[in-house]
Amino acid sequence: MKHVSGSREDRCDGVLLARPRGAQRCLWAVACLLAVAGPSAAVETETPAKSGGTPVAASFVDYLATWNIDRGSRAVLEEPSEWSPAKQETALRVLARLTRVPANLASQWNADAIDIRSLPATQRVQDLLVRVVGRATFVAALPLTAEQAEVAGRRPLELVRIVTDNGTFVDVLASHVPKAWQRAVRIDEPAAVVGLPLSESPGPVVPSAGDGESSAAPALLVAAASVGWFPPTPLGSLGMDYGLFDSVSDGQKLGAGDTEAFYAMLAAMGRATSAGIVSAAGPPGDIVPLINPESGWFATHRGEPFTVDGVARRATRIEIDDPLRRRQLGVDHYWELFVFVPTALLKVHGRLQENYPVVCCVVTLPEGMPTGQQIGERVRVSGFAFKRYGYPLPEVNISASQGDKEQRGYRQETALLIGKEAAWQPAPSPTREVNAMGWVFLSIAAVIGLAIALAAWSSARDSRRRATQTRSALPERIELP
Repeated sequence: MKHVSGSREDRCDGVLLARPRGAQRCLWAVACLLAVAGPSAAVETETPAKSGGTPVAASFVDYLATWNIDRGSRAVLEEPSEWSPAKQETALRVLARLTRVPANLASQWNADAIDIRSLPATQRVQDLLVRVVGRATFVAALPLTAEQAEVAGRRPLELVRIVTDNGTFVDVLASHVPKAWQRAVRIDEPAAVVGLPLSESPGPVVPSAGDGESSAAPALLVAAASVGWFPPTPLGSLGMDYGLFDSVSDGQKLGAGDTEAFYAMLAAMGRATSAGIVSAAGPPGDIVPLINPESGWFATHRGEPFTVDGVARRATRIEIDDPLRRRQLGVDHYWELFVFVPTALLKVHGRLQENYPVVCCVVTLPEGMPTGQQIGERVRVSGFAFKRYGYPLPEVNISASQGDKEQRGYRQETALLIGKEAAWQPAPSPTREVNAMGWVFLSIAAVIGLAIALAAWSSARDSRRRATQTRSALPERIELP
């Protein structure tokens, strides 16, 4: 399903992307021409199969029964015996189906998950989704046989131990665990999981990290599609799952691997305050490290707050057609800005320039701000760094610095920031300037008139005072001879 109404389409590596209609060349500057030819930041999401794919189930219980992974079908996991190949194969089968739940159903079912702390200990293993929130303390890799790896499409199976705030140990078999977490050592990371309880019987035996927590018997074994990571950063405090960044690809247009992280960041902007983002991002920074592919800035700084200040040359409204994304964001559109930021002297494709475009996606724009393909509005955007965004330049002939030469097939790379809104600094209109000058002259005339009136009044007052003093100096009576 496309996310942009009335748009023409691009394909990049087999992924259908939406691009706004009417993207035009900026005729007033070559740099602007090179920038605005990129496609829109809209991304296509995978939709559930209507036929021949995943059956649409009315409820989570029906989904489990449809794929024979309900509690009765996975009873081997509850047997009071050690972890065995049969248990591991059953767990792999459960994980395979949990990772293939259609996005619209997963969103609804995850929202209805029950907090594990609210369930009695004897009722934890059921055909329902539970939510586990705590601290991840250990990640272990569980080796698979060649046959299991081939069926599962993966090499190791990973297990994460989470300790809840009430001290309960929960082991999670997950299809995806944040790559940034170290394996087989003690860690301490804030984590959250929505998964299916498998058993309270002994789970996989994992190597010890040298402490009591990693070797203690868990109270519950859970299967989950992924483990969420919410570090204590400005973006993490807004509910952004940093584990979603693992599938983001730099140097390319927005693709399927960027979808979840992209919309999760936009949703986080809806929960943030403009003042909070501005405070976290601080004053405008140097964008050169962000746009230079050799710096590797995004590998270690993805999700960091950043501020850009420049001239917006294009502002495009991107419609969101997917009902799931509309519910996730609480809006039916967002805005894509191309902001030209002043830089040191740069050489780009053989040309020297002193500004560079940065792509900013924001939830809202100030009321009255001009939009369209050719604008020139001063804006400041505070947001969070998402990725190094690459797109092909238009097939046009540009005169190179060494002489006339055709430049075709080049790619432009820049930074993509996601924020809540743009701060607009509108230029004063000619009428407003004339009116302002009129008020200035009127104010000056009023001041001069007031000064003259005060001087006249002061002179008259002094004359009356002198007359009074003269009369008071005369004798009261004069005797004539």
